[in-house]
Amino acid sequence: MSQRELLIVIAHANQCDMCRSQLLTEPDRVFSGRALTEDERETLKKLSRDDFVTPDLLAKAAGLTSEVLVSYQDNPIVRLRHF
Repeated sequence: MSQRELLIVIAHANQCDMCRSQLLTEPDRVFSGRALTEDERETLKKLSRDDFVTPDLLAKAAGLTSEVLVSYQDNPIVRLRHF
C-alpha cells in the first residue's frame, strides 16, 4: 500500500504549526476521513514535538527516508490541505 497519505500528513504538519499541534494533541481527529493504515496511525501517534526539529529527525521517527519526506514538501496538496 502507498504511504502517500502518511507523507501528506507528516509533510504538512512539518510546515504548519497549527496542524502540527492538532496532530500531536488530537491525532484521532486528524485521522478522520484519511486513508491511513493502522500501522501509519500508530506511527503518527508516536510522534512528539521533538521529532519536528529537523526533517531528518522527523523522517527517522516516522520510519521514512529524509529524501522521501523532502520530496513531498513542495507538493501542492501538502502546502494547502489543513487538518
